[in-house]
Amino acid sequence: MSILSKILSLRVKVKIIPDDLLKLGIDFNKPIIYVLDTDSLISRVVLKTECEMNQLSYKNLPEHWPNLPSVMANKQLRGFWNRKANYVVFQENLKTILTFLKQNPKEKVQLVPVSVFLGMAPNKNAGIFKILFSEQWSIGGRLRKFFSILFHGKNTLLRFSQPILLNRELDASESVQALSKKISRVLRVHFYRVKTSVVGPDLSHRRTVAKNILKRPKVHQEIENYAKRKKISLAKSEKEARKIIKEIASDYSYSIVSLFAKVLTKFWTKVYNGVVFNHFEEFRTRSQKYEVVYAPCHRSHIDYLIMSYALHERGVVPPHIAAGINLNMPVMGSILRRSGAFFIRRSFNSALYSTIFSEYLSALLAHGVSIEYFIEGTRSRTGRLLQPKAGMLAMTIKSYLNERNKPLMFQPAHVNYEKLMEGNSYQNELGGKSKKGESLRGLIKARKLLKQEFGRLTVNFSDPIMLDDMLDKYKPNWREITLTHKKKPEWFKSLVNDCGQEIMQRINSAAHVNPINLLAITLLSTPNHSAGVDNLSQQINFYKELLASLPYSSKVTMTKLDSQEIFDLGVKLGFIEVVPHELGDVIRVKKEQGILMTYYRNNILHLFAVSSFIAMSLVNQRQLQRREILRLLGVVYPYVKNELYLHWSREEFIAHGRKTIEVLKQLEVLKTANRTVERYPGGTIEAGKMRVLANALMQTYERFFIVVAVLSKSGSEQLTVPQLETLCHKTASKLNLLYGFNSPDFFDKSLFKNFIANLKSEKVIETDKSGKIIFTDSLKTFYLGAKRLLSRRIRHSVLNLLEPNNKSINHQNKDERNH
Repeated sequence: MSILSKILSLRVKVKIIPDDLLKLGIDFNKPIIYVLDTDSLISRVVLKTECEMNQLSYKNLPEHWPNLPSVMANKQLRGFWNRKANYVVFQENLKTILTFLKQNPKEKVQLVPVSVFLGMAPNKNAGIFKILFSEQWSIGGRLRKFFSILFHGKNTLLRFSQPILLNRELDASESVQALSKKISRVLRVHFYRVKTSVVGPDLSHRRTVAKNILKRPKVHQEIENYAKRKKISLAKSEKEARKIIKEIASDYSYSIVSLFAKVLTKFWTKVYNGVVFNHFEEFRTRSQKYEVVYAPCHRSHIDYLIMSYALHERGVVPPHIAAGINLNMPVMGSILRRSGAFFIRRSFNSALYSTIFSEYLSALLAHGVSIEYFIEGTRSRTGRLLQPKAGMLAMTIKSYLNERNKPLMFQPAHVNYEKLMEGNSYQNELGGKSKKGESLRGLIKARKLLKQEFGRLTVNFSDPIMLDDMLDKYKPNWREITLTHKKKPEWFKSLVNDCGQEIMQRINSAAHVNPINLLAITLLSTPNHSAGVDNLSQQINFYKELLASLPYSSKVTMTKLDSQEIFDLGVKLGFIEVVPHELGDVIRVKKEQGILMTYYRNNILHLFAVSSFIAMSLVNQRQLQRREILRLLGVVYPYVKNELYLHWSREEFIAHGRKTIEVLKQLEVLKTANRTVERYPGGTIEAGKMRVLANALMQTYERFFIVVAVLSKSGSEQLTVPQLETLCHKTASKLNLLYGFNSPDFFDKSLFKNFIANLKSEKVIETDKSGKIIFTDSLKTFYLGAKRLLSRRIRHSVLNLLEPNNKSINHQNKDERNH
C-alpha cells in the first residue's frame, strides 16, 4: 500500500472539502471509522495519505474494541465484467459495532462518510474517452479507474461529511440487524446526494434531452397549432421547433468547464485581489437534499462566470445558466453554451417558442439539473436592485408543480464589486448615451481591461427560500394541481410576485460593505463631494460602528480595512484623489467618477434606511418626540420598503427604529431625555456626523416629495399617471442640473413609476374612469410630513419649478373639456 501511495503521489493532487473539518462536528479525539461509498483500494490509499499529511485521526479505535477495520465501505462490487453491488460485509461489520456498543454503553464511535472523486463532472455527449476519464454514475471498471487517475488525478476531491454517532442511533426496540440495514440505506441516500452535488445529476438523459423535448405532448400539440396558424406544412413547423430548441439548449461539456476554470483562475489572480465566498458551507450542507435555483443579483457580465467558477472550485457541479440571447455571439456563444449556458430571448412573442422553452426548463428541473438566472432580467446600471421579472420565476414554479424530482429551493446571493469592469460604459449610459450591444469585437477590445486592477469580488449567500413552504402558504393542496399554458389563477400570480420580492429582500439581507461603498456613501453626502482626512476617517469609522452595533442581518459582511487602508484603495482604484493642504489634506471624488460613485453608494443604501431617516428628522428641528419619529417611520415604511427591498414588516421597521435611536445615543451622536430625542448643536462634530448620515438617503425622500408636491399643486382629477411620471421626471432632472446632485437615479423615471404605484396600493391615490388621479386626505398628511423633514431650499425650488407646469396642465385640461 505504501508503494501504491508513492505511485499515486505522482499523479494525484487532492483537495479536501470542506476546508474546516471541525465545522462538521467531527471530534478527532474520539474513535472514528471512515465509511466510503464503494470499496476501492485507490480511495483507501488517498484517504490514508491525506489523513497522515493533515494530521487527522486514522486507526484510532481502542485496543479493547473488536477487531474492525478503520475504513469501511458501504458496498462491495462483486464480479469482473458485470460487477454488482453487495452490502452484506458492511452490514455485518455494523452489527458487530452495534452489539459492542449495546454491551458497553459508555463507549462512543463516529461513522464519518467520505467520498473520493477523480475528476468532477462527466460529459457523455463527448464520446467514450471522456466517459472513461471522468467521474460518472455507472459502475465503472478497473480500466476506467486507471484512466481516471491518469487524466483527472490532479483534480481529486476528498469530501468529508457530518459524522453519524452510532450511540445515538441505538434503539432498545429495534434489533441490531434491522438497525444495521437502516444505517446502510441512509448512507446510500447520503452518498447519492453528495455525488449529485459534486458530479451533477445522472447524465444518461442529457444527450437526448433536446430530442425528447420535441416529443413531449405539449410541444407536439403546439407544433401542430403553429403549422395551422402559419398555414405551413407540419414538416416546416417541426423544422422551426428544432431550430428553436437548438437556439435554446445548453451543450454542457466538462472539458470546456475545466478549461474555463483554469483560465479564470489566472484571470481572477491577475484582475482581482481575491474572490471571497461567504456563508457557502451552510448552503453546501443544505443543498444536497434540494433542487437548487441560484438567484444572484445582476451587476456585471462577470456574474455569469463567478458563480460557476466558485462552485466548481468548491466541488459543486456548476449550474445551467439562463443567458440573454445577445450573448449568443460567434465563438463566445459556443463557449458559453458548452459551459452550461442556455439562451433566452428578451420577449416570448411566439407560443411555439414559449412552449418549447417552458418544457426545456421542466426537463432540466425534472432531471435534477441546478439552474441559475438573474431575476432582475438585466444588469443594474444604478447599483440598486431592479424590479424582479416574473417570467422565468413563473415558468420555474409552474414546471415544479407539473414535474418535480426533489424539493426546490431558491438560493439568493449578493455579488459585490469594489470596481466594475463595465464602469465606463455604465457611466456613459447614466450620462444619457445609448447602450452599446454586445459583440465579439467589443469583447476583443475589452482585453485592455486586463491591465487594470479591480479590487476584491465578494459573493454572499443568503438564507434560501423553500418553494414547498411558499406553496403550502398559498395553495395547501398544490400537490394535486397541474397547471396548463392557459390563464394562471390569481393565487399563482400572487405567489410568483411575493416569491420575487422575497428573493430581492434576501439578496439585500446578504449585502457586503466594501471600502468603495463606504467612501461613496460618505463623500457623496458632503459639499462638493470632498472632506478633510480626519473628518472623513471619523465618519467612516462611525458608519462601521453603526453597522456592527446593529447589524441589518446576520448575513451582512463588512470590510476589515481601517480608514487609511480604505483611502489607499480608493486612490489605487482611481475613485478618489488626495489634495494636499497646509491646514490638512482633503480627499475628494475624482470629477469623472462622480456619477459612477452613486452606483457604489446605492449598493448599501438599504443598510442606512432607518438611521438616515432618524438623522433627517432632526435636520430642521433640534429635538423631536421619540414617538413622533417612530410615527413618521411608520408613514414612510411601505414606500422605502418597496424601493430598497427591506426585509422588515412595519412593526419590525419601527422596532428597529427604537434600537437605532439607542445605538446612536451609545455612539454619542444623539441625546435622549424624557422621551425626547435631541441632536447636538450645529457646528459640533456630532452634528456634522448626523448631517452627513441624513444626506445619505435625502435624495430618496426628496424624490418622494416631488411626486406629492406635483399632485398637491396640480389638484385632484387633473393628471393621468403617465403625465405625473413625466412631470416628476422633468422636475427632478431640472433640480439635478440646478444643484449639481450628479445622481442620475434621482430623476430615474422607473423609480417615480414604482413610487406612484405604491401610493396607489396604499390607497393614497386612485384613478377614475378617464385615468385621472384622485387623491385622498392621506396625501396631505404625507405632504406635511415631508415639509418637516426636507430643507426649505429644496421644497421651495420644487414648488417654484411647478408653477409654470401647473398653468400648462390647467390650460391643457381646459382645452380637453372644451373639446
